[in-house]
Amino acid sequence: MSRIAIVMPQMGQSVAEGTIVRWEKNQGESVQLDEVVLEVETDKTTVEVESPGDGTLVSCLKEAGEIAAAGEVIAFLEVEDAAEAAEGDRPHADAFGDQVTVTAYNFNVDPNADMLQGRSSLSPSVCRLALEHDITLPELEGIDGTGASGRVTKHDLLNYLARHREPSASGRRNRPVYIADKDESAPMSSVRRTIADHMVQSIRTSAHVTMVHEVDMSEVVALRTLYKESFVETFGCKFSYTAVMCYALSRVLKKFPDFNAAVSGTDIVWHKHINIGFAVAVSKQSLVVPVIQDCDQLDFPEISLRLDTLMIQGRQGKLRHEDFEHGTFTVSNFGAFGSLIGTPIINQPEVAILGMGAIFKDPVVRNNEIVIRDRMYLSLSFDHRVIDGALGGQFLKAIQDTAESFDADGLSLSGLQAAT
Repeated sequence: MSRIAIVMPQMGQSVAEGTIVRWEKNQGESVQLDEVVLEVETDKTTVEVESPGDGTLVSCLKEAGEIAAAGEVIAFLEVEDAAEAAEGDRPHADAFGDQVTVTAYNFNVDPNADMLQGRSSLSPSVCRLALEHDITLPELEGIDGTGASGRVTKHDLLNYLARHREPSASGRRNRPVYIADKDESAPMSSVRRTIADHMVQSIRTSAHVTMVHEVDMSEVVALRTLYKESFVETFGCKFSYTAVMCYALSRVLKKFPDFNAAVSGTDIVWHKHINIGFAVAVSKQSLVVPVIQDCDQLDFPEISLRLDTLMIQGRQGKLRHEDFEHGTFTVSNFGAFGSLIGTPIINQPEVAILGMGAIFKDPVVRNNEIVIRDRMYLSLSFDHRVIDGALGGQFLKAIQDTAESFDADGLSLSGLQAAT
């Protein structure tokens, strides 16, 4: 008999940890290959973790409600030796009683942080927190750990920061919030905490610059009005402005590869695939960013169908972790809630994000005449470490021109029946 480690899955490049919602199997129960063992929640979605083989669940290292880092061992499955061989390249760990040694993690930290390389005793969350607060390795090793074999836990590090660190560069610590008798307070949900961590990390990582261009959407609005009903009947999905922008963006990104990129240490990585993510609000406390893979290879109806399907699955909590993977550029349509202009935060490790404002009617001067046109503001936030202002302006202007020049033939709509 052998033991296989069940680990917290890596659900997208930006997801560092997840919360265990519940165990579907109890310790000592038999499980079959691909049978659901537990359910976990991240800032993006709730997913089911399946068994990597046939065997017995012999050890659960985390309880419901606890947080585990991506790649961290959360349980062990006892299997026959043949089942272990069939396991392939899944992560494994060695177990000696209750002492667990994990030698490999998949987590997002600065690849230049040499001080933490090879430190298998440190969890991903501890490594990330140490890097964020510029804690040196000698300082870290001097902390009394309460984990197994004296291991420093995230709780130990937070206590250390609260007791020993000097005030921040601003000269003062965060002051406690005054709570009156009738005020209410509650801990942030794990989803909200993860989103907050990701947003702060992005601001601290990228040199954000935001540009805004005005787009004349009159032709697109006319097309949507003309074909809206027959589009649903023919393709089974909505004719949406987000789909139009994903279509335009995917074509422009082919000509501007610097925007379809990521930063890895001091290297720039140019992606070969154009995978566009789009933000979807699923509740007051959360949003998800599913991804349309190879968006530039799809025509407009295909993009619309994929977008519609992912939006519905996202709001129903039915997205799979692969629906979030390998995004290279993100679109945020805050105009759906009436906002005209926004300054979106880059979805790390990407280098840019496009924000769509609400479409509104406004008088403009055309050919020395005042006419009413449908207008929209596009906001482009980009990483100034990689992209200069001139290139940012050219890219945004190319998206504007592509959106304004859409026609029925370009959108594969010429065969649809027009509204009467």
